[in-house]
Amino acid sequence: MPLHSITFYRFALESFARDHQNSRKAVESHRNRLLRSLLLHAREHVTFQRPRLANVDLDKIRLTDIPATTKSAMMESFDATIADGVVTLEQAIATDSNKHRLELPIINGKYIVVKTSGTSGKPSWMVTGLRDWAILRGATFGRMARNWLTAGRVLQSPFRPIRTACLAAEHSHSMTWQASRSAELWARPFVNSRFYSVVESVDRIAQALNDYRPEYLHAYPTAAEMLARYRLDGGKLRFDPELMSVGSEALTDIARACIREAFPRTRLVDHYGMSECLPLSTECHHGNKHISTDYAILEAVDADDNPVQPGELSDHVLVTNLINRVQPVIRYRVDDSIRVSQEQCACGSVFPTVQVVGRKGSQIHLRNDGGMWQLLSPPVVVDTMLRTKGVSQFQVIHLRQNELRVKFIPSKGHEVASVAASVELQFANVLRRLNCFNSVTVVTEHVDRFERTEVGGKLLQTISLVPAPVSNQKIAA
Repeated sequence: MPLHSITFYRFALESFARDHQNSRKAVESHRNRLLRSLLLHAREHVTFQRPRLANVDLDKIRLTDIPATTKSAMMESFDATIADGVVTLEQAIATDSNKHRLELPIINGKYIVVKTSGTSGKPSWMVTGLRDWAILRGATFGRMARNWLTAGRVLQSPFRPIRTACLAAEHSHSMTWQASRSAELWARPFVNSRFYSVVESVDRIAQALNDYRPEYLHAYPTAAEMLARYRLDGGKLRFDPELMSVGSEALTDIARACIREAFPRTRLVDHYGMSECLPLSTECHHGNKHISTDYAILEAVDADDNPVQPGELSDHVLVTNLINRVQPVIRYRVDDSIRVSQEQCACGSVFPTVQVVGRKGSQIHLRNDGGMWQLLSPPVVVDTMLRTKGVSQFQVIHLRQNELRVKFIPSKGHEVASVAASVELQFANVLRRLNCFNSVTVVTEHVDRFERTEVGGKLLQTISLVPAPVSNQKIAA
């Protein structure tokens, strides 16, 4: 078995067990050891972090002594954010030379690269060591499976591997795709994993899933809702996963109710994570998201980066990834509004809970060629734009029903006309797949800059100025 497989399973088991077998005091002690080790490593090996951590007392750490940082600050000094300079920005960008290659983007056989645009519309890069990536993946899987995977099924897995599937955007730098691909490589021989592209027609997706019959399915919430509505509208889905996890988007109450109605025997788990730190929180069977404080620190803060009181809504969050040593993420600003509670959950977990109130990005609801509602989610928009050539930054606005305006800033050295043509081509491709090609108008617009009206000066990639359909209106695949 590969070394990374051993690491994956070890930390899956550790995270699986730590929920109930440790006290909060023990988890806090574990977290503090990891934090001290991370800060010491970053101060000694990471040029970008050295001045930020210079005055931190490692024997009495106060996070508020460390100034917050941002995606733009880290990108501007990318090479300096990498421990001992083992990876350069040039190397990271080179992994994206073939937009359609679907291999894990790994540098020197040691470092995995994630390309993320988050909600800002401007690409950035994150680098993680493969061992650290295996830890983060294992921890995430262990938390998602904690109320589903039985000892009996684990014992059967060498003879009857667990069938898992992922329904998301197909792109080599997609965090969700990478998580699925690495599970496929490392979780064998106990797990079989398959990936399905969210931009395929729902009929093709349904047929493929019917043939495979996954026991565990991970999907974007909008993709899971798409399958649910397909079944409720009479579509043939001949499988019921025992576990379905969702992430990368907000899970709305309407989507949750729809999924539960269509899959009543399936355990639904909502996961909150991000490219910079995958295992932030996972939902328990009581419906509460528990923060993985043994792998990450999630600070709920006001506009001035001061901690808010438990239960109080934050302006944004500061994230610290306790595992990644190649490109440490320490007090990194993310514009999500959350509420944190320290009250003990009825499930027995020792971890605090979080309510994610305001994740950025707007869902776009289109009328398809058949007159039904069609979801165009932020991850699908991102995947479409990642396939274009020469786009430095973009914003997609749903101005009026079925009218999309794609604003873009071209990359240096790319002609505006060729970039616009590439954008139009990729949107034509995705609209055909979504059965919207004849109904939706796409207008491209070259801009020199974007107006930033969001709190904190951040730019939304997708904006819908059109009200969403009410809950009893049918939404097509």
